[in-house]
Amino acid sequence: MQTAQSTVAEQTKNHGWARKVFVQPFVDIKSFFTEAAKLHGVMFLVIIAATYFLQGFRNYAFGGAITWFLRNLKLSSGETQIARSTIQITWNIKFVYGLIFDNFPILKRHYKPWYIVAALIGFASALCLGIRGVVNDASSATALLFLCLMGMAMCDVIADALVVKKAREAGARGGAALQTFCWIMLYVGYMVGLPISGSIVGKSGADGRINNLFLWAYVPVAICLLITSFFIKEEVGHGKWTPMILVTNFIRLLKSIFLNRYVLLPVLFIFFRGVLSVDIADAYDFWLYDRPDGGVSIGADTQAYIQQLGAFCNIIGLFLYARFFTATPFRKIFFWSQIVMGVLGIMDVALYKQWNVASGFPDLPFLLFNSSLSNAFYQLTSMPFLVMAAQLCPADIEATFYAGMTSISNGGNNVATLWGGAMLVALGVDTVDPATNERTYDLVKLEYAVWIRFALTFAPALLVWMVPNSSSIDPYGEGVKHEPTVAEVDAIEAADADAKNIEEAKVAEDVKPAETKA
Repeated sequence: MQTAQSTVAEQTKNHGWARKVFVQPFVDIKSFFTEAAKLHGVMFLVIIAATYFLQGFRNYAFGGAITWFLRNLKLSSGETQIARSTIQITWNIKFVYGLIFDNFPILKRHYKPWYIVAALIGFASALCLGIRGVVNDASSATALLFLCLMGMAMCDVIADALVVKKAREAGARGGAALQTFCWIMLYVGYMVGLPISGSIVGKSGADGRINNLFLWAYVPVAICLLITSFFIKEEVGHGKWTPMILVTNFIRLLKSIFLNRYVLLPVLFIFFRGVLSVDIADAYDFWLYDRPDGGVSIGADTQAYIQQLGAFCNIIGLFLYARFFTATPFRKIFFWSQIVMGVLGIMDVALYKQWNVASGFPDLPFLLFNSSLSNAFYQLTSMPFLVMAAQLCPADIEATFYAGMTSISNGGNNVATLWGGAMLVALGVDTVDPATNERTYDLVKLEYAVWIRFALTFAPALLVWMVPNSSSIDPYGEGVKHEPTVAEVDAIEAADADAKNIEEAKVAEDVKPAETKA
């Protein structure tokens, strides 16, 4: 006869998987907001949520529009990538913004006034881009887009500075949760912005449609950032400009990176991982739109909706990391995620070679499937970098160092965009007739570029020895306190619950009437 204790234990085991899959994520979200509100304050979470949401809305949603904006200025795919890499330099110098904010306060404050300045820069440049006839050549477009992204980057540095200080105070687990929250809000903004971008831009952004995007979507975002800035709380400082401290902190930044092998090697890995991920996205996007092979044309609007699904899968990747991989050594997760990304890279080759169509898998569903998988695994590789970067930050220059780390990461990606564009130009993948705006492709050369990109996707896996084989780093000998992971906490709570249920069943068994025992 089955005892009450065994029945309770079996029921707990049977329902455990359902609770973890369907219930526990919502419990985790509720617990995070409750704990974060107590630790950081509700207003801090509101400001960070608004900032990252608006950053995602304008940064990721408008990133694709920039490509089509440049295409309509009669640039080839390689030339658009070279222009984009020039524009993206503003993200590669984020540490400079950090140094300026830390050492040149405005009205005795380091963050709030600069946040307002950044929002105004974004507003003015977006307004110029939105008015038809102001931008008619690649040079002026590149300059204004540079300023537009500079406003984004400056706001991003300030938000990162606020978050990284809180993340260090919260410890390893709390810091990862806070970073996850920021990225979720970023991707929610991405998901909201993409369909708006796609509907305004249309199939190719021609006839001034992209101007409308900047005017009616981007400018209001800059205004919202201005409003958000007034809720940032910051103590009044001495208000003195400290150029010598700037030089001292810059030297300290260089020393903390280049004279500490425990910092230098992970930094080099992050940089070369980006460099080796050669970017040929513009050639791919233009090929999907023009389809010189006679396939179904997929324009900017459809690509925006595909990317929206990818953004949702990014959020899934965030939850997967926070739920299952926070205790996984950095080296292990970087290695296997890179291998998986390399394997998924064959899907780009399959799309170009139309192997999917030959197998009965149409292009659009195939692109949706590819975007879902690649984005989820990409996020699994991004979160360890952010957690590792926060742990590498030395005291007192957290904002500058963290901005330096993200600058190095962005720099690697930007080099990949630059040399990918140079490769496309050198190969002569596509050319544009200035008179007719007709674009012609050399499909053999485009295939070379696709295979080169696929082969190099695996290369970063050979460099993972540069990354610590642990889930926490102590580069300055300050000591790393072990904190239980989400999985460890769940295991402890489940064991306690089982013990409690068994004890209750045992008590119930002992107090049964004597006649039932007989």
